[in-house]
Amino acid sequence: MFPLCAVRGLTNYPNGDSYDYVFARFMKDNVIIGRIPIDDNSVYWFCSLPFNPKATDEKGWKDPEVIRQSTLELLSDFPQEAQEMIENTDMESLSFTHLRYRAPRDLLMGTFCKGAVTVAGDAMHVMGPFLGQGGSAALEDAIVLARTMAQLGLNNVGSGSKVTIHGVEKAFNQFVKQRRMRTLWLSLQTYLTGMLSGTSLGPKKILYILLFKVLFRNPNGHIDYDCGEL
Repeated sequence: MFPLCAVRGLTNYPNGDSYDYVFARFMKDNVIIGRIPIDDNSVYWFCSLPFNPKATDEKGWKDPEVIRQSTLELLSDFPQEAQEMIENTDMESLSFTHLRYRAPRDLLMGTFCKGAVTVAGDAMHVMGPFLGQGGSAALEDAIVLARTMAQLGLNNVGSGSKVTIHGVEKAFNQFVKQRRMRTLWLSLQTYLTGMLSGTSLGPKKILYILLFKVLFRNPNGHIDYDCGEL
């Protein structure tokens, strides 16, 4: 798990909001709040904060009112518009999550298919939300898997026809092979970003910054990727 937890919610503005479909993010002392307008009246927001096992009672945070009040306390020094957004949020939309990830080493060494069974999406490479690439990576999985199966002639199988386990297994093995390094680098970049956000100043933070600078010199490298045609 990351040393971070997240609160998410939706706020409705009956008379319209003034955010002009602009994504905004505010950060102070390892607490991050961001908002993304959905339409003229609805805004999705999130708040990321360091996870403190002694101070954070996850059972208590299942109560929407506890989530709202605790978040407001954390954001007391943030802009007034952010506090009002939390205050007026839809209580049923509130959620609290301790952020999780699959360790990059597991992606490098793990087995993600066996026989006629494989996994994809979050089941294969669950990652933190810091790069916004979880859903995109799952769509890439679908394209690569469909292309791999088509290349082996598994796209013309009619209803009731028999498909050899060997053919499906071969397609799945090729799929995992093609996706392993892409998801490994995405997961590693997400991991370092999350650890940077959840670590205070000190040797660990310096180490994460150095690793990030060395391994990910192109800040847009995670989106400048083409998984190929379907």
